[in-house]
Amino acid sequence: MVSRLAPFQHAFVQRLSELGIAYSGSPIIEGPGERYFDDSLRGGKGIGGRFVFVMDNDADSATQKAAQQLCESFSDIVELRRGSKAGITLVRPDGYIAYAAKGRDGLSALASLRSILERQTDDSPPIS
Repeated sequence: MVSRLAPFQHAFVQRLSELGIAYSGSPIIEGPGERYFDDSLRGGKGIGGRFVFVMDNDADSATQKAAQQLCESFSDIVELRRGSKAGITLVRPDGYIAYAAKGRDGLSALASLRSILERQTDDSPPIS
């Protein structure tokens, strides 16, 4: 009888699909740690095992140029896409937000983003 109630069904689907998982406070996430849902992930190859860097269409030309250069320097793991949401968002290959900057200086946000990508791709052994 309880399983027929809409709140129960919704909670069951959320738990089963794991779409309610969030990684806030994780040392490898510098954003909200939530899943990224936006039309900018449609088309192309989807995420395809790469980071997706989503930048809004209204970014100034200096930020757009710097973003293009950043993505070219990490071309094997990052794909640049345009989105409708304001700001800059880096989406991990598993669909979770690794970094988000809204209303910040674009060039400053790109410097932070570069640092994150360098840490994510560093092949050196961890310091103990």
